[in-house]
Amino acid sequence: MAANPKKRRRMKRSLPLAGALFTAALFALNCVVSLSVLTPKKYELSLGLPAPETIVAPQSVEDTAATEALRQAARSGAAPVYALDKAYAAELTAKAEAFFEAVSAFRSDAADLRAASAPAGGGEDLRSWRSVVRESELSTMLLRLPVRLTDAALGYALLDADESDVASLGRLVVDGLSGSLSQGVSEDTLEKVRRELSYALQITTLPTGLKTVGELVYDAYLQPTYVEDEAASNRAREQAANAVAAVRVARGAEIVKKGETVTESQLRILTALGMVSGVDERGLYGLGIAGFLLLVYLLFFVQLCVFDRETVFSSRRMLMLLLIVGLTLLLAWGCSLLDPRAAPAMLAVLLSAVLLGGRTASLVNLLTALTLGFMAGGGGVAVLGADALGTTVSLLLAGQAAIPLAARNDRRGSLIAAGGVGGGVAAATSLAFAAMRGQHWTDALIGAGIAAVIPLILSVFCVGMLSLWENAFDLATPARLHELLNGNHPLLKKLMLSTPGTYNHSMFTASLAEAAAEQIGANALLARAGGMYHDVGKLKKPQYFKENQTGRNLHDTLPPEESAAAIIAHQRDADALLLRHRVPAAVRTIAREHHGTTLVAYFYVKAKKLYGEDRVQESQYRYPGPRPSSRESAIVMLADSCEAAVRSLGDPSPEEVAEMVKKIFRGKLEDGQLSECPITLQELERVQRSFLVTFGGLMHERIRYPEDRSETKEGQSDG
Repeated sequence: MAANPKKRRRMKRSLPLAGALFTAALFALNCVVSLSVLTPKKYELSLGLPAPETIVAPQSVEDTAATEALRQAARSGAAPVYALDKAYAAELTAKAEAFFEAVSAFRSDAADLRAASAPAGGGEDLRSWRSVVRESELSTMLLRLPVRLTDAALGYALLDADESDVASLGRLVVDGLSGSLSQGVSEDTLEKVRRELSYALQITTLPTGLKTVGELVYDAYLQPTYVEDEAASNRAREQAANAVAAVRVARGAEIVKKGETVTESQLRILTALGMVSGVDERGLYGLGIAGFLLLVYLLFFVQLCVFDRETVFSSRRMLMLLLIVGLTLLLAWGCSLLDPRAAPAMLAVLLSAVLLGGRTASLVNLLTALTLGFMAGGGGVAVLGADALGTTVSLLLAGQAAIPLAARNDRRGSLIAAGGVGGGVAAATSLAFAAMRGQHWTDALIGAGIAAVIPLILSVFCVGMLSLWENAFDLATPARLHELLNGNHPLLKKLMLSTPGTYNHSMFTASLAEAAAEQIGANALLARAGGMYHDVGKLKKPQYFKENQTGRNLHDTLPPEESAAAIIAHQRDADALLLRHRVPAAVRTIAREHHGTTLVAYFYVKAKKLYGEDRVQESQYRYPGPRPSSRESAIVMLADSCEAAVRSLGDPSPEEVAEMVKKIFRGKLEDGQLSECPITLQELERVQRSFLVTFGGLMHERIRYPEDRSETKEGQSDG
């Protein structure tokens, strides 16, 4: 049951030389395109010398000097960050408390001096403190206080004051300082807090001297407790700097004019673009690009050999692949002049999915994502930048999202839906990368817009050029098959009007074939189209076929060899007619193979009876073939024979239908008609079950099928 076993063995033994040559041609073209896009033009430039010509930016680049100047200004303008220093507030409060403890000690020392110098007799000491403690001695004692009191009058005031007044002063000053300092005092609010504390002190009934002492304590210990947090301030400065968008020189903008003196800033930009001769010269740059592409194409070729042998061993499919990817590379060359991020990889993916299948498209998607993605960064030092990585991932995900829709499209418009889905995925990927890079939202939206629009435009382009590919390579795409199955197709209209019996037979055969193909995973649309067009050759001589006869049977007056020749000729006539109407080769193959090399049994038996067995050559009554080479051809052959045979039973029971279908299947197998197609016995069983299910609604009166013949009575039936 293996299809073309000799061809398969030959494929296993041979090397895909044509595939290797086509892949090498693509590699060479890709090298030319990539080196052209990624290699910047070099200029002889020096600081302070005139530029030899006007130089424009081949790609967008950051002006690092201007960016850093703006960021430094943002750092300088950032306000410092203040925080409450609780430890410092507690320290100042403690110092105030220590001052009043020192005042108590000062008063105690003075009391000791008074007691030591008291007059004899033990009477009441009515001396003033000025007479007890000399001013020079008082000044020495005041020096031991934490807050210096240089005015002796304030010292005598402290000595003259009642103990309760001094205690009240201490509580008032310490509590006021503690409350204000713990709440936080900044440089801006220092004077305000000072006035508030002073006012609270002045409205008391304390002696004036004590109030003055309190004011001095405030002056000493009322300090800002909101102090600058160096770490937080530095973070704020860096945040302000990072918020400054990078200054970029736009693609196509003039960097320096011809004859203009090259400044340090201009030279730095040109150096970053890799456009200054002798600076950052990378002798292996081109070799590195070629080496990368060689690895990619070797991987691509190996994957073709392993996963898609049908393509790599087919010169026609490889030629299509060469043209699809080559066209995409040339388009990428043009797009790079507008914006390196506008990579047209979706063109190759969609065309491959429709024309070559989803498996090939997946490999092409990987190829184009790797080869076009890294070109998005632009030439020079940016070749492996964030733009290249983001575009590569975006192309890869967008292509994989679009392939399932494009590969299973039933209408040309579904390609646009595939492009839209791919564009949406590309845009989402672009935004994700922009967020990770901290890109400005305007740049992020522009990148996402490019990623979304390009696949959609390319999908429309694919729809417009799809017919060119179909006709140039004679392809049976789903969209083209749907057009063939349209009732307005000229051949179907002629078949319906000129041979209504054949048209009905073809419709029923197509229904049987389509349902069975779906059951075994074959191309159901192709099987249906093959069923509809397999008998169009009967248009040339419709009266030779019973389903189109309205009177006597023409074969009653003809010798059997002429009848057989007329019947057999409808297969050749169908091929010529289908070719004239530009029906795809896949459908023509089904029409050419649907009888294989079967025997026109009715006229063969008739000839033997008429001429004798020894005088009749069996080959004269067999179809010339070829036998079915695909599962779709085999299904149409079986559907054609079973439909004709079952309808010839008249009004059969389900058991009779099942027995007839089984007989047809067994006859085709025993006659070797299915020996060259890749259909298995298990698949044949599923096809047989599918036929029995479909026959429920397709039976109508037909002349009785002859029990002793393995082939339908061609002159008397639809077969």
